[in-house]
Amino acid sequence: MIAKPISEALPARKLAEARVRPGLVAFFRLISPLYLHALLGFGSIELRHAERLVNAYRDFFSGKIRLLIAFRHPYGDEAQLMAYVLAKLVGKEAARRGAKLRRPPHAHFIHGYEVPLWAGAFERWLLPRVGAVPVYHTKLDTKSIGRIRSLMKDGEYPIALAPEGQVSYSSETIPRLESGAAHICAWCLEDLARESRDETVVILPISVHHRWGAASETRLDRLIGCIESHCGIASPATSSRFDRLSAAADFILDAAERHYTRFYGASIPRPGKPSRAERLDDLREAALSTAERAFCLKPEGDEIRRVYKIRQTGWDRIFRADIEGPDSLPSLGRALADRVAGEAWYASRHMELVDLAYYLDFDRLKRDDPLDLYIETAQNYYDLIARLEGGNISDRIGIRKKRATIIVGEPILASERLSSFGRNRKTAIEALTADLKRAYADCIEEFKPNRNS
Repeated sequence: MIAKPISEALPARKLAEARVRPGLVAFFRLISPLYLHALLGFGSIELRHAERLVNAYRDFFSGKIRLLIAFRHPYGDEAQLMAYVLAKLVGKEAARRGAKLRRPPHAHFIHGYEVPLWAGAFERWLLPRVGAVPVYHTKLDTKSIGRIRSLMKDGEYPIALAPEGQVSYSSETIPRLESGAAHICAWCLEDLARESRDETVVILPISVHHRWGAASETRLDRLIGCIESHCGIASPATSSRFDRLSAAADFILDAAERHYTRFYGASIPRPGKPSRAERLDDLREAALSTAERAFCLKPEGDEIRRVYKIRQTGWDRIFRADIEGPDSLPSLGRALADRVAGEAWYASRHMELVDLAYYLDFDRLKRDDPLDLYIETAQNYYDLIARLEGGNISDRIGIRKKRATIIVGEPILASERLSSFGRNRKTAIEALTADLKRAYADCIEEFKPNRNS
C-alpha cells in the first residue's frame, strides 16, 4: 500500500478498457533504454537463449502457436524489464539471425488489480493503453477472465504474467507458484477445440536474476550501516558483513516479537529454544491474525491466500464502490467512511509485513556466499524494517548499476501436457504447474555457476 497513511475514503478507481495503442507502445519502445538505465538502475542486460524468444514470436505471429510468457518476479521490476526485452532485444536478435517477424514484439501483461491503486494516476492511464489486463486474486471477475481468455485465443500479442502472483524477493529459490498460467492454457485449449483450431499452446518460462560488480560493495556496506542505524546497533569495526547481517536479523526478530506480544496479545517466541525459521513462522501468524481480527475475517487458505484477502479488504474499504465523489456523503457519513479507510490502512500494515516475511529465510545466507546474495539479503532486511515502520514495497532500497541476467527456458508444450491427462483437469493443471517449476529450477542451476562471470 501507500507508505503515507491514508485517512480519507475515496471513490473506486476505474481503468479504461485494455487496448494497445501502437503509437504509445512505439514511443515507450524508443525511450525504454533510458528508462531502464536512468530510472531502474540497470547497467546492462544479458539475454540467454534469445533464439527461444525469437522462435516463439515467429511461430506466434505466423499462427502456429498461442503463447504465454511466464516470467519470474523476484525483485519487483520484472514487468518493466520484460517489456524492454520484448521491445528492443527480441527484434535485434531476430534481425541478427535473419528471422523476419511480422510485427514488433509486444505482450499483454497481466497485473494485480491493486497495482493501479498504489502506483498512481499515470500508471492507471498507461496500463490499459499498452494492453495490460488487471486480475483479482480473491474475487471472481468474469470480465477480466473473459478478456484474458479472448486475448490468449485471438490476441495480436502473447499473454505475459508472473506465475508467482506477486514479488517473491528471492531469485534463486522458487517458493510458490500460482496455477493461473496453467489455467489460462487449459482455457485456451478448450476454446481452440471449440472452434476446431489446431494451434499449439505453449508456455515460455523466463527466469530473471540480478548481478552486481565489485564497485557495489561500498553501496552494500552503506546499506548494512543504514540497517544498523534503524535498529540502533553499534557494530564493531572488525565485524564481517555476514556477522553484521546475522545480528540485524536477530534484532529485527526480537523487536517484532516484543511489538506483537506487548500490543497485540501474541505469545511469541514460543517456549523452548525455537529456531529462526520457527520464530518467523510465529511472527507471520501473529501479524496475519492481527489484521484478520481488525477486518473480521476468518483465516482461510495458506498464508498468501490470507494476504490476498486482507489486501483486497483493505483496498475495498479505502476505495469505496458506494462512494461516487467527495460530496456524495453527508458530514457524518463522510467522517465514518474516512475513519474506516484510516483503520483499514493501518490494519493492512500487518499484511505488508507478511507479504515480505513469507519469502524470507534468515538462515539462507552463508558466510561464503557471493556478493549478489549479500546484496539481495541486505535489501530484504532493510525492506523488512520498512514494513515494520509502516512502509510497503515502494520503500525498498535497490542498489543500482545492477546487471540483469534473463534466462529463457525450454518451451513447454502445454497442449500435449494438458491433453495427456484427458478429463482429469485438476491433475493436468498441477502437472503443468510442476513442469513450469522444474523449468525455473533448471534456469537457476544454469545461472549459478556463471553468477559472477
